[in-house]
Parts: sequence; structure tokens; C-alpha cells
Amino acid sequence: MPLMDTIIEFDSRISPAFEALSIKVISITTAHGPLQDYSIDFEFFTRTKINTFSKEATTHISSIHGTIPGSISIGHHQESLYIIPQSVHIECNYKLLHIDTKDMERILQHPNPTLYYSEWLLDAIKNASILVELKTNQNSYIEWPLGIKSAVIL
Repeated sequence: MPLMDTIIEFDSRISPAFEALSIKVISITTAHGPLQDYSIDFEFFTRTKINTFSKEATTHISSIHGTIPGSISIGHHQESLYIIPQSVHIECNYKLLHIDTKDMERILQHPNPTLYYSEWLLDAIKNASILVELKTNQNSYIEWPLGIKSAVIL
């Protein structure tokens, strides 16, 4: 397939499917409640853009939404610093997945290219090192790593 045809086809077939795509992410950390521990879930929204000049495609996380349903201990149990329950709404531009024309061509040749690219995207999320800034009980903010346990496209 000619180079520009690959880029145009990827842009028309794949990119729209990943515009404002909702991905549910579960953290490996749990929040402590009064009676039980709670999973910490986030929803990521993505967008994929094609750069025809560099002939590359990049998928970014454009926003992160979620709730910390209980407290999260930081450090040792004897320490008094912890993340407090809160809603999380972060607008961002986190580069998640970057591919070149060879990757685009390989994806487009797959029998189900959208599903195949989804698998690449979910693997990228599971391997990402994403930090979010959260409020602590001492009225300060701390960068906390999400630590992704699982991710699924909604």
C-alpha cells in the first residue's frame, strides 16, 4: 500500500474510533473505608491524531475522571499522611501510544484493525507510568502513581 494511502486509510478508519474513547481503568491500590476496602476506578478519554508531515499517529489521554472512595495510606501505617476521599477530574495531554507508518500498515492488514489497535492501546495503558495530583489530609497535594491493574474499553 502506498505511504499516503496508509496514512489516509488509518486516519479515516482508525482515528475516529479512538476520538473521545472511554476506557475504564482499575488501580492496583485500594482505598480504605470504615468497613471495607474499595477499588479505585478511573475513566480515561483518548484522542488519536495523525501528523501527515511526520507520518505518525499518536493517541493521547485527554482527560481522567474518577473517585477516590476512601483514604489511601502513604508510606508506613504509623505515618499520618494519607490521600483523602475526593473526586478526580484532570484535563491532560498524556502521550500514550505513538506509531509510525509501518505500524499503521500492520494494523490495517489485520482482519479486525480497530480491535487490534485497541489491544495495543490497552497494553500501553497497562504499562504507562501515570501520576495524578491528589489532595492529602494535611491540605497539601501529592503526586500519586495510578498503578494500573486492568483496563477495558467501554
